[in-house]
Amino acid sequence: MPQRALTVLCLLLLSYSTSLFAESFTLPIWKEEAEAKGYTLPEAFGLNVSYMKQTQDISVDSIGFEGTIPALLPWKPPHAISDLVDIESVGSGKQMSEVLTLRGDVWLFPFLNLYGIVGQLKGYSETTINVKPLGLGKGINMPFRLDLNGTLYGAGFVLAGGYKDVFALADASYTETELNVIDGTISSIVISPRVGYDFTRMGTPLRVWVGAMYQDVEQSLSGNLTDIGLSGNLGSLVGKVDDGRFNVEQHLVTPWNTLLGMQYKLDDGLYLLGEAGLGKRKSLFFTVDMRF
Repeated sequence: MPQRALTVLCLLLLSYSTSLFAESFTLPIWKEEAEAKGYTLPEAFGLNVSYMKQTQDISVDSIGFEGTIPALLPWKPPHAISDLVDIESVGSGKQMSEVLTLRGDVWLFPFLNLYGIVGQLKGYSETTINVKPLGLGKGINMPFRLDLNGTLYGAGFVLAGGYKDVFALADASYTETELNVIDGTISSIVISPRVGYDFTRMGTPLRVWVGAMYQDVEQSLSGNLTDIGLSGNLGSLVGKVDDGRFNVEQHLVTPWNTLLGMQYKLDDGLYLLGEAGLGKRKSLFFTVDMRF
């Protein structure tokens, strides 16, 4: 596990050890004042396991190749890939990701929740590039796929409020994913405002909401052509590729999408949560949440 991910996990565990000393210090702060006004607060500490799958469109800004191709004659110098291959165009593409996470949180105030998160990401992005070997009149379409697998870690906060049975909250987080095969990291900022209704006082421990999700994802990716299986395709066009590398700049097409969600209380301290993302970004999100 990367050192920074291990550090986040240690902080999560440390946050729960502090609950052992909570007898003289009650969390959240101002709990008594909030309950005196009629608010029902969740337990201060939480631990949940989540699974999310999402698909969305991406726009590939640029793709470049680096490396050499041996000359046909031994006394000739090798050629750079960029001298023999011209990428005429790159198309739009799609990205799919599955994320399994462990999250620990604490309600510091009745309106403020802080959390840390670690997890594993598995997914891919794919598009089509049009490659033209220099000297030929027509380009050749070639699939370009990147496997985006790695370890995710980050932190965030939730601001919450409500009036009677209506509630509103805004969730903001920053995460980084250290990729296993491709060089670099994926940095993500996610902001999700929601508004909903709580049916608990009607005898059903259910909350439903509608909201939106904003994602700002930086994807500057690079790596070896052999690791993504592309050196053979290029080699069929221009010859054997030695030490070839790629560099990709891409971004999400649609930063916003709609959310519909619900939370059901199974027992004191145990909740199930499900949420669906609609629109050009489609997602499914499930959580088992335990409160202490």
